[in-house]
Amino acid sequence: MSKAESYTMPFHIADGRVLVTGRVNGGTAIEFAVDTGADQAVLTTGVASRNHVNAFAELQSAGVGDLGVGYRSLQIARMDDFEIGGLHVRNVPCLIKDPPLRGLPVGEGEGFSPLVLGLSLSIDYEHKTITMARDLPPGTDADIHLPLRMQRLAVVEGMINRSSPAAFVVDTGGEAMSLGRTTAAQLDVSPAVRRVPVRVYGTSGWDNAAFLLPFVDIEFAKGATFDQASLVVLNLDAPSALLGFNIGGIIGHQFLGKYQVAIDLPRHEVRLQAGK
Repeated sequence: MSKAESYTMPFHIADGRVLVTGRVNGGTAIEFAVDTGADQAVLTTGVASRNHVNAFAELQSAGVGDLGVGYRSLQIARMDDFEIGGLHVRNVPCLIKDPPLRGLPVGEGEGFSPLVLGLSLSIDYEHKTITMARDLPPGTDADIHLPLRMQRLAVVEGMINRSSPAAFVVDTGGEAMSLGRTTAAQLDVSPAVRRVPVRVYGTSGWDNAAFLLPFVDIEFAKGATFDQASLVVLNLDAPSALLGFNIGGIIGHQFLGKYQVAIDLPRHEVRLQAGK
């Protein structure tokens, strides 16, 4: 794939996830979540089996949930051919969700991150299209330019309650805005503020200690704010340990869906352009 090539395809939203159609090893079309909150492509056991993707090793992954205190064993495999929107990529490493999680409201699904393939991406939530390319147009008309740090995942800095800087993962595969439990514990919050327990699950199952923290302000840049919001507080200790820094929070569809979003790897920036 040359720097000049780009691939644009339609998507639809389900549960805050950006879903596109793809194929594994030339098989039937299936839906993949475009998930910048993951550092590997992932397959369910059924899809892996039907498309002759065989595991050859095991690793410990980390995510939201209480299974293994945030850690989860997954199988390592490789897709000989991965097709998304006309783009074919050969010999793509992936993880197989084996053993699968049980007792969730919905079954686990497939996902991939263009960033892992070395591709920048632009998501137009208004017109429901996504573009992947090694080099996106510079986007000089964007309203907001945020410095991007890639540490396996796309990370930007936000300021919580005007006093606490924190690293936020840009997660196109997530629905809500959330804070990490360690970060939330460091905020100056009145003891009178009620913390409402919520039922939340992630890649490592249910997070049984999750709660809503109200009246939170987050600013990423002038004009890019999340004001007086009730945010889900999650246990992000395991993924923080895996990545080597404290994840202060996660930016999901609840925030991203208001913008045209570009994650530009060569220019090291996340661009946000407000919808009409």
